[in-house]
Amino acid sequence: MIDRAFGVFLLLLGLFILYGGLSLEVPFSYDPLGPKTFPVLIGGALALLSVVVIVKPKQARFPGSNTNLKTLLIVLLLIMYEMTFNFLGFLLATSLLVFFLSKIFKGTTLQAFGSGVGVSLVVYMLFHYLLEVPLPAGTLFAKILGA
Repeated sequence: MIDRAFGVFLLLLGLFILYGGLSLEVPFSYDPLGPKTFPVLIGGALALLSVVVIVKPKQARFPGSNTNLKTLLIVLLLIMYEMTFNFLGFLLATSLLVFFLSKIFKGTTLQAFGSGVGVSLVVYMLFHYLLEVPLPAGTLFAKILGA
């Protein structure tokens, strides 16, 4: 029963997002897709997938205490990431975040280190070179490098 109720909530949320996206008025389009595309896609996908939850729900299983502890650790990590992002800079803060997330999900230290460095470098290059969005170098490194 709770699954269907949550499905109805998701359906209403998806329709609300879809309505909001369709009602966006932009005086000029600076992008071929425009700002309507993302909310319309997200709202439509949420509405369609919520129908699956309403029509064919599965039995709800509540997580054990180990999952609750992991969830709490992840939330604390994300809060620390946000608090240290400008000081440490994107590369170091993201590397540390992915490292500790990998350790929470039982990755070896080598795997966690590799994924932390790899994810942060790939995302940095994607934002810096492809999207041309500047990411913070961090106050820590600005002081060291004299920038």
